[in-house]
Amino acid sequence: MIEVEFRSAFAEAMSKFLTIRQVSLKSRTITVNTRQLKSFDNYLADNNFSEITKEAIDGWLLTLKGSESTVQHTVCTIRLFIKFLSKSGEQAYIPTIPKCHDDYIPYIFSDDEINAIIETADSYPSRWNNSIPYMHVEFPIIVRIALCCGLRISECISLQRKHFNIENGVLTVENGKGNKSRIVPMHESLTEILKAYCCLMNIHDSDAWLFPGKDCSTHVDSSKVYFRFAWTLQKNGIILSKDKYERGPCFHCLRHVFVLKSFKQLAAKGLSIDNSIPYLSIYLGHSNLMQTEHYMKFTCDMFEDEFQKFANYSANVFPEVHYEEE
Repeated sequence: MIEVEFRSAFAEAMSKFLTIRQVSLKSRTITVNTRQLKSFDNYLADNNFSEITKEAIDGWLLTLKGSESTVQHTVCTIRLFIKFLSKSGEQAYIPTIPKCHDDYIPYIFSDDEINAIIETADSYPSRWNNSIPYMHVEFPIIVRIALCCGLRISECISLQRKHFNIENGVLTVENGKGNKSRIVPMHESLTEILKAYCCLMNIHDSDAWLFPGKDCSTHVDSSKVYFRFAWTLQKNGIILSKDKYERGPCFHCLRHVFVLKSFKQLAAKGLSIDNSIPYLSIYLGHSNLMQTEHYMKFTCDMFEDEFQKFANYSANVFPEVHYEEE
């Protein structure tokens, strides 16, 4: 079982629930689920609820904070736990999933900011790499792959030498989000950079990590990359504060920049919106076009034309749905 100090009458069931989920889900998802269950557990324990009644659920819902999507995701997790509990014969009230409007607005780096980020990444001090010996070499490449290929941080750091086809200039992403795999073609300039990087780092064995951590037994941890990227933003005066529901500037925003620039390039070449979006969706590793739509939620003031084009295209394509993992 997962060692979490739950305090309510459902402590044992919560631990079992997490243990079962741990088999098929990534550690980051389990971490989020644990935090959500702990919130629910604390409320039940603090208010002496020995049963999950409508009163208990309604009171707990009032304690939830954050964006609509955050609340919705938390409720979905608790619903799954209660359904799990019900299978053992426990009577419990199952809350409805609250409606969620897409209030998320990504931060889009300007061209000047991107240039500054790359320049700073290239000059990252080697003397700051006690925990990750070659981070000053790895970090600039990770940034470029995320920016030029739209890879998620987990997909970047999980790359091995066998995933880089030098002859064809493509990356193979295995077990991406949703355990999906895909082929990611690169621009020839990035292929040459990655080729030179492998030679410099002496990465030739097929199972070798492209971005090793403290030793070669595992890849670099995502937290190390996030920390250095945050330092890069601060170094260039890119404000880390954010408005309500905004992610604010962060590493994942490079993926949003990739989507915007790809969309604009395809449009400039005359590829219609209904033809370009499906290709972009596959390239990004999305399961459906609704996920790609999320990446096109740029602010109207910054990209009015692009936003309107996609809004017109998606208006009659995507129904309003409420996601719940089964």
